[in-house]
Amino acid sequence: MGGELLHRFTFSPEAIEAQQTSLSLRKGERLQFWNSLDVSYQKGTALTFKIEVKPDNGKEESTVICDALNPSLTIMSATVEHNSSISKSWKQARMNCSFGPLSETQTVSITALPAASGPVQVKRLILEVKR
Repeated sequence: MGGELLHRFTFSPEAIEAQQTSLSLRKGERLQFWNSLDVSYQKGTALTFKIEVKPDNGKEESTVICDALNPSLTIMSATVEHNSSISKSWKQARMNCSFGPLSETQTVSITALPAASGPVQVKRLILEVKR
């Protein structure tokens, strides 16, 4: 589903840390960001991906913030609410964020870091970068 998978960041529930990759992209390409997750949290908690895209040609770095919990499309999803506790899971979801189109062919370094505004119990947390 979605475009061609370029990279998958799989975050370990035990230690969620920033991850990095490099991608070669063509002029005019746009990156789409998808996720797969299984999380539990309290109502009002936000979970985002901070994605930094830095061209290797020395141009200015761009930051994309993606809302992981409110995607535009989900596949095989479930949401359970009990009092103020919420559990969400889905096999794949397209987030409402993107990067591009690129003005020139280039290699970029992408650093991704999930961040939550409160406690989140993570069973699965994956970020996919697609073209």
